[in-house]
Amino acid sequence: MRGLVIADAALRIGADRGALEDLLAGRAGRPGSARARAILSLADDGAESPGESAARFIVLRDGLPIPSTQVAVETRIGTFWADLGWPEWRLLLEYDGRAKYAGSEAERFMQEKRRHDAVLETGHRILRVTKEDLTTDALTRRLLQYAPPTTRLRPRRELRTAHETRS
Repeated sequence: MRGLVIADAALRIGADRGALEDLLAGRAGRPGSARARAILSLADDGAESPGESAARFIVLRDGLPIPSTQVAVETRIGTFWADLGWPEWRLLLEYDGRAKYAGSEAERFMQEKRRHDAVLETGHRILRVTKEDLTTDALTRRLLQYAPPTTRLRPRRELRTAHETRS
């Protein structure tokens, strides 16, 4: 998970994906290089926080289709961007970190509530996730409730740790 968080952040601040791919190609066959290439192939400069990257890692590891980042949703009160989503399913995932509500909590909460309601009015569904959701295996099960019934998980074994692969 940490690898994707770091790769996302590196791309976000301007790291060159091609240069990173070349670096990893030169390390082919070395321990961890295949996993590093897999993580880089899934890295996305649209992730705006470690929590968003961590949620996306779980979704990817467990085999859901690759989500889009920063999904634009036009509403009656303006355009809003969801952290992650599957536009074709009209399903959005929002990572809610505690820092988001720090400061004038009541005002921030009311702004977020108005935004949330406006997005729901467009026919989208929103799954809100916190750091606690990233420590259990429930996130993918929760998402599957909203995915089309034909959705099949295709776990990405290259994202599993040695411990997860053995168990």
